[in-house]
Amino acid sequence: MSDFEQTVERHLHRVSEAQVPLEGAEETRFVLFREGSGLREHLALLIGDPSHWPDPVPVRMHSACLTGDLFGSLRCDCGEQLRGAVRSISEEGGGVLLYLAQEGRDIGLANKLRAYSLQDQGLDTVDADQVLGFADDERRYGVAVGMLRSLGIERIDLLTNNPGKIQAILDGGIEVGKRRELLGRVTPYNRRYLAAKAERSGHLLGASLKTG
Repeated sequence: MSDFEQTVERHLHRVSEAQVPLEGAEETRFVLFREGSGLREHLALLIGDPSHWPDPVPVRMHSACLTGDLFGSLRCDCGEQLRGAVRSISEEGGGVLLYLAQEGRDIGLANKLRAYSLQDQGLDTVDADQVLGFADDERRYGVAVGMLRSLGIERIDLLTNNPGKIQAILDGGIEVGKRRELLGRVTPYNRRYLAAKAERSGHLLGASLKTG
């Protein structure tokens, strides 16, 4: 873990919490964390009764996607992954969904929309971000490690298609038992985006792209 990520983890504050029943996961508690700078806030959704959670704890690290999560954008599979993760964790007996303020792989909403415009001109998602001056993925996960530690979680099963997330959590000292895939539908609108994630960013989506 980088010095920056360790600093973020050390200066993370647990601020407030409340019960928020969700469709398909009525026993859910939202816990809000704020970074030490005060500029960003992240949520941990505690699904089910923590005293009855499986060991390792099922965990999903989900980066905020306003267009997909809220508006149901067909350009990505984020909204389906979010709702699928809540449903899966609930069915497994509970666990945690970390909702991280990292819009557009942490380039922000304005730049994400700029990247969409570049994609409409023929670039894939990786090249579009690079044209805007960003790396393939600007996200860092020190905050996720800090949230898990604050919740007393040291062993997890991770719902992800992204091997980079697994390595980041391992680097932070959290034990990962196994990876569980989390797939959304492949559509004419998101196929190119998903293919770029698989072919250029190493996401484990190959089987779904062949059948979708």
